[in-house]
Amino acid sequence: MPSLQLVFQIVAGLGPYFLIAILLAALVGIFPPWGVENPRKWLFLYIIGLALLPFGGNDPSGGGSLYKQITWGLLYVLCTVMIARSRKDSESRDTKFPIELLILYAFLLATIIWSEYKVSSFKRYLLLVGLLLIATISSRISLHSRSFASIIDKPLAFFMFCGVAVAAISPRIAFDSDGALQAFTSHKNTWGQFMCLCSIVFFNNVLARNNRTLNIPLLAASLIVLYLSKSATSMLAFSFSSCCLLLIHGLSSKNMAGKLAVLIVVLTSSVATLVYSIAHGNLPFDALTEMVFKVTDKSTTLTGRTFLWQLMAAEIKYHPWLGTGFGGFWVGLEGAAGVLVRRLDWGPPTQAHSGYIDVVNEVGFAGLAMLCIVLLSHFYRIFALYNAENRQHFSLHFSIFTSFLIINYAESSFIQGTNIWWIIVTCSIVEVYNRTQEPQSNKTNPIKGKKASKSLEYI
Repeated sequence: MPSLQLVFQIVAGLGPYFLIAILLAALVGIFPPWGVENPRKWLFLYIIGLALLPFGGNDPSGGGSLYKQITWGLLYVLCTVMIARSRKDSESRDTKFPIELLILYAFLLATIIWSEYKVSSFKRYLLLVGLLLIATISSRISLHSRSFASIIDKPLAFFMFCGVAVAAISPRIAFDSDGALQAFTSHKNTWGQFMCLCSIVFFNNVLARNNRTLNIPLLAASLIVLYLSKSATSMLAFSFSSCCLLLIHGLSSKNMAGKLAVLIVVLTSSVATLVYSIAHGNLPFDALTEMVFKVTDKSTTLTGRTFLWQLMAAEIKYHPWLGTGFGGFWVGLEGAAGVLVRRLDWGPPTQAHSGYIDVVNEVGFAGLAMLCIVLLSHFYRIFALYNAENRQHFSLHFSIFTSFLIINYAESSFIQGTNIWWIIVTCSIVEVYNRTQEPQSNKTNPIKGKKASKSLEYI
């Protein structure tokens, strides 16, 4: 019989994997019954935690870590169980998907045929398909609770303050060598994109007059933390989307003061542009770009991105229309990606740092065209929500959409299965589609005259 001390030594020698196995065993045995009944209380806490932690989100390997496959796979299993459970309830509405989104998914599956790394591509595709399960649960909760913000604002606030706590307790871990806040994530841009999402949600809560006593301090805190991340793209995305939203609200305001404020802003900007053009002989775009670089302390090469984009452009010339195959390019230091990475004096990168370039490289211009159709259709449906009844839904989804497009200029999050922004946008696409497809009688009170069923209450 081995001694107790020897048993402890063996267990300790197994390291963190043993601890993870024990925790997962406990989770599988205890969590599902409660989790199936209460998805609103844990769904986005789970998702955001996995997406932000360095070993839970995107990684350089094609297949992803075993930890990643187990944790995200467990989430998809729980979502499947919840969906199957809700189907047994006659009062639960089915979630529908836009046909253009399903066509895009079918095309992505087809591109795996010509991928050089089919196993890696297929694993990444499964992670992407799982987002449809998440979007189904999310949209059902949101349609019942009447607000997407109401199911993501608390998880966002929780992880934001977790990041602040890490910065306060251990600045050496929370700040990188350039003094940018990355909190508990692997890079300051990851944290910056997350804080951009936090700022958008809290800003829209303030506009919607939802508990301003709480949301105004949360907005102020999120903007400070966003600035500390030094993520120029994320700051620009929030600023642009917020200004556009304020202008739209001003134009649609019943109060003449709002319309007058918009008119003054437009006229002032036009006059300033005209005066600058006459004085300097050109438009002020270059000067504005230079000012942005100075304010954000960025180089004109966008921290080496421009050279990477040149290398990606040369790679795309070999397969412009159909690409390398979904998920079949960034597979560490193997293949064409390895050749490209060795030409850089930084990195190694695990993306092209431009969502648009990555889409063209992996699925070609054909795939980019399909993605554009999905996004344009979503944009059209967002504006279909623009009325007195659905104004708060319009504002949030519009802000998410416009910020998402800007972020993908310098970071890649298009069709990325474990990227927090693509997860949120997928949920937004499915929810907005189902809101615009609702019968008019259901928009005012979806369960009028009926007692809410148990499944509908939670899902």
